[in-house]
Amino acid sequence: MLVPSALVPAAAPDGPAGSCSLVGSSTPHPSVQKQGLTLTFPTLPSTISKVEEFIASGQTDPAPLIDIVEHDPSVSLNVLRRVNSPYHGLQREVESIDRAVRLLGFVEVSSIVMIEGVEELREDFDAHSALLRQIAHSAVFTGRFAQGLTKALDVEEDWTRLAFSAGFIHAMGRLVLLHVQPDRYATLAEAGTMPLPDTEAEAHAFGENYRTLAPQAADHWELPERVCSVLQIAANPADEPESPSKMLGVSIRNGGDLARRDLDENFAASLDAPEGSENSEDSPVSRIDDLMMTVAQDASTYASEVGHF
Repeated sequence: MLVPSALVPAAAPDGPAGSCSLVGSSTPHPSVQKQGLTLTFPTLPSTISKVEEFIASGQTDPAPLIDIVEHDPSVSLNVLRRVNSPYHGLQREVESIDRAVRLLGFVEVSSIVMIEGVEELREDFDAHSALLRQIAHSAVFTGRFAQGLTKALDVEEDWTRLAFSAGFIHAMGRLVLLHVQPDRYATLAEAGTMPLPDTEAEAHAFGENYRTLAPQAADHWELPERVCSVLQIAANPADEPESPSKMLGVSIRNGGDLARRDLDENFAASLDAPEGSENSEDSPVSRIDDLMMTVAQDASTYASEVGHF
């Protein structure tokens, strides 16, 4: 596959973790008045922040990710469930978190951590838990699509990992709208023909959309500068010169559209397991495995047809 020389990965912009500053922005405030909409931001679960920092650091040693999993009982349980599910076909049960993380790999484990992190917010969005789950899974799928696209375009591994990370936060911009006006956003979601509103519908209803809110949320959450810079480009890549960051930004935008298409409207509700189905093919783990495989295949197919941006 041909890739323009201008898009060959270069050094990433420097910036310490937790010093995310947007162009023209000031120190984040608890709320921001935006076109008649007062923005407030939910608290980002610490596990997600830790994974974002780990990815942005460019480390390849999985030890920090293993440590994150080991210190969260719910994540640990789901990692072991996933590695021991029929999907992976292992002959011997894996009981070690260290081994499970190394077998599943970075993207698979990070996906579990991210989804479980969002689950921590369910009490704050109790009336709209199904919509929260759709947002969480669309965020993971966006990251997976973006990671698949950049990988197929022969981008260096450091950048493909960042594509997954930034893709996740990109889609989580929807969480801000759900946080600010939950009933109104839920009504908007229910009115559409697809599971989640598109950017045009969001902008018409709120004067903002999830793409433009994502870098603002990342700034408020003090995520690493590398994540913020890519999110800024993903929000509006039109005037950006060709660069690895622009490749990631465009991949993330495409990933968001593809993820929304692949997210079945009944998927979030189906994650509640029927009684007695924990070890059956109808279990939530099996459903997630099947959809994750579909997303991975779709990302590879789409990337093979793109050629270059």
